[in-house]
Amino acid sequence: MNIATLATIFAAGFVVMTPVGPVSTICIRRSLIYGFRAGIAAGAGDAIAVAIYATIGVTGGTLLPRLFAPFSNLWHVVIAAVLAVVAVFIWRSRPALPKDTTPTNGTLAGGFGAALGIALANPADIVLFAALFAGLGIAVHSVVEDAIFFLTFFAGGCAYWIALTLFLDRWRAGLTLGRMMWLNRACSALMLVGAGASIASLARLTN
Repeated sequence: MNIATLATIFAAGFVVMTPVGPVSTICIRRSLIYGFRAGIAAGAGDAIAVAIYATIGVTGGTLLPRLFAPFSNLWHVVIAAVLAVVAVFIWRSRPALPKDTTPTNGTLAGGFGAALGIALANPADIVLFAALFAGLGIAVHSVVEDAIFFLTFFAGGCAYWIALTLFLDRWRAGLTLGRMMWLNRACSALMLVGAGASIASLARLTN
């Protein structure tokens, strides 16, 4: 792989993190409440999951989507249910001002695990990544190139979360209880949108 290819992979890892969805909502909320380290931990969970699926996609892997195909209907229902439960939990949680204390290992692990789990909940992304990198003319042909691709894509994803959490860390000092309440409601709404999108996908599959 040459420098231009590595730069393209890095940029792809950065760009695919930018859409705001259920996973990024978790990362942003934890960054605002618990600070920079918590945001990075959650963002790393997201970046790892997406890098795994991107690596499988660029190698032309179709086994995982095929394994999930018989359970796709159930999978969409489960994803929608999980997102709805998380949305209700966030909506009902009491607004709290940002924590000035250092987040505990449990807090960091919780954010990492939540982001990783939800990001891994859609193996169909593999097909999208396969199409993306085929269009970009990027392919890997060895285990070493697989590892380089994964690390470069992951680094791009982490770069996005570092940049965003640095920005959010400056902004969080001005948060009030009222703003935190609206943040919780916005996060809940995005989670419900994600749940609705999962059900809409199910409806399209069954028609």
